[in-house]
Amino acid sequence: MIMIVNLSCYMKYNKVLITGGLGFLGYHCVERWLEDDCEITVVDNLSSNAVNKDNLIYDQVSVIEDNILNLDVKDFSKFDIILHLASPVGPVGVLKHSGTMGKTIIDTTQWAIDVSRKNKMPLIYISTSEIYGYREQKTKLKETDDKILHGDFTVRNEYSISKLLAEIIIKNNSKIDKDFKFQIIRPFNVTGKYQLPDGGFVLPRFVNQALNDEDITVYYDGSQLRAFTWVKDIVEGIYLTTKASEEYWNEIWNIGNENNEKSIKYLAEKVIGYTKSNSKIVSVDPVEIHGELFAEAPEKIPDSTKIRSFLNWEPKKSADEVVLEVVNYFEGITNK
Repeated sequence: MIMIVNLSCYMKYNKVLITGGLGFLGYHCVERWLEDDCEITVVDNLSSNAVNKDNLIYDQVSVIEDNILNLDVKDFSKFDIILHLASPVGPVGVLKHSGTMGKTIIDTTQWAIDVSRKNKMPLIYISTSEIYGYREQKTKLKETDDKILHGDFTVRNEYSISKLLAEIIIKNNSKIDKDFKFQIIRPFNVTGKYQLPDGGFVLPRFVNQALNDEDITVYYDGSQLRAFTWVKDIVEGIYLTTKASEEYWNEIWNIGNENNEKSIKYLAEKVIGYTKSNSKIVSVDPVEIHGELFAEAPEKIPDSTKIRSFLNWEPKKSADEVVLEVVNYFEGITNK
């Protein structure tokens, strides 16, 4: 059953607080909420920002450069909603947080919960598809599927289990505070304009290698599958959860485009084709490049039936279109 959502029926959140708002996903969230003429404040400690605050879009928002844990939750009483994006990110970006990441994720999530509860505003929590863990065979993952910890206690497991614990804490807060409203978002393989290769994100890395006619380094044999989802499709899904009617709050939502399922090798070949690069695809062992803390992500293909059915979400860009956008973005930087 398809539920058509009339967004005009629901509350408009005019004053929006976004933690991690200078990050890749944060930038696109700022852009989307500005379309609603919202008053936006961004908090970011610049630890993994994708854009600088001198980007023209941030002329339209207030930016607080600080760790959110240094800020008093009582100072945010004027806001209508909080989007909590602040977190370590990326398969390589998380490695430097080994042993401390769990505390960081839980402490900052608790701060966001306190802001939400004390100031009577909904919390939108950005979790991760990595909470699902390992599957021996490819599975389209539903929100209710089991979460499976597999193998050693890797840094990646520290990240995924911390995010899962944060979800549990949010849910349990709602059991003791009936006025506490939240949405939990599990994005799948987000990519698009402004994503940087620094955190280990595969598409911008491939594009930069191709534009420099360097070897495109594919981890192992490149057969790993990913459902690459355009960042603006992810953000639109987040936006729709904030406009949901009352019965669709305090829910968990997969946001990812299962129709974009492609192998890593396919991605590399498509990048070479779009860039007309002389690059060669070579197989590498990522542990030799990034060190023994690195662990490859398990395959994660979403089942997005829930958000499609109840909130009328539909992704707009195919995997090939997303690749082309990222190529055009980095070509524009290169040609400046």
